Amino acid sequence: MQYEFSRLLKYLCLVLLLFSAACIRNKGEGQVTQQIQSPSPDAILQTDKNPPVLHAEHWETPQPLPAPIDMEGDELAPFITLAGDELYFFYNTDLSLSEAKRVLDGISGIYYSRKVDRVWSEPEKVVLSEENALDSCVYTDGQTLWFCSKRDGNYKEEGDLYTASRVDGIWQNWQNAGEQLNIDYDVSEVHLSADQNTMIFSAFRYGGFALTDLWQTRRVGEGWSEPVNLGDVINSTEIEDYPFLSEDGLELWFTAFSRLGYPGFAIFRSTWQDGEWGEPQEIISNNVSEVSIDRAGNLYFAHFFFNEEEELLGSKIYVAYKIDDAD
Repeated sequence: MQYEFSRLLKYLCLVLLLFSAACIRNKGEGQVTQQIQSPSPDAILQTDKNPPVLHAEHWETPQPLPAPIDMEGDELAPFITLAGDELYFFYNTDLSLSEAKRVLDGISGIYYSRKVDRVWSEPEKVVLSEENALDSCVYTDGQTLWFCSKRDGNYKEEGDLYTASRVDGIWQNWQNAGEQLNIDYDVSEVHLSADQNTMIFSAFRYGGFALTDLWQTRRVGEGWSEPVNLGDVINSTEIEDYPFLSEDGLELWFTAFSRLGYPGFAIFRSTWQDGEWGEPQEIISNNVSEVSIDRAGNLYFAHFFFNEEEELLGSKIYVAYKIDDAD
């Protein structure tokens, strides 16, 4: 019951305020290269009522990623590898489709693109099931893939956390992450430390501040330690979600409602100071979510855009490139 209430609250908030499909567990089926004509990034910029607002000086103005990443439907939930050469994201042709239709449409799910000579390849569907499933929320260190999935055999109807391993360049050996993470800890979106021994995750759990909070757990043998809430400096009485932990472990990025008065969600950064997380700084505002950062410091994130009539136009992956300090 606690898990169902958590998911319902989170889903309603995201749908009503951002129409975010990131919390819906999307499909992973055959691996097929997609070649879809996409709207022009210039057209997106011209019709977007509230484009992303950057509050820091160290990045260029955010821009949508061009084709082939920018496809005909909606892209969100990006994950960029530290090397910056692999990008995973969720793609859906129509967010208004029911979950049942997404399971069967053969398109919705996790996609993968590789950067070669500074050019992104055509996205390919990631194979993570031999049967119908809805997969999303990727994290990977290059060898192990963590993802969320709604499929037969889950502990929970709403979806479980899974892992897969990379063998000869193909993700396979997918398996449920287990009862401890899925039932006992109610784990949702995750990010792991560079050594893979610390997990930051979002969840609605007893001992939190209200809605979805950020928590931390550490590997203990074959399992994980009792989760510790990250505290009221990070968490509020609303939603904190989609964590990202920097490679050196000194920066925690996450999504929460704007604290500067901008519409919808914003992206925050907290730094580790004197043995604790510092006051978060709002870095990007205006209906943004799910930041992922490569080793060069480039920020990849989802942006939900609306026109002057307050109509949702969709979601796209944006990037704010880090400015070279030597320039």
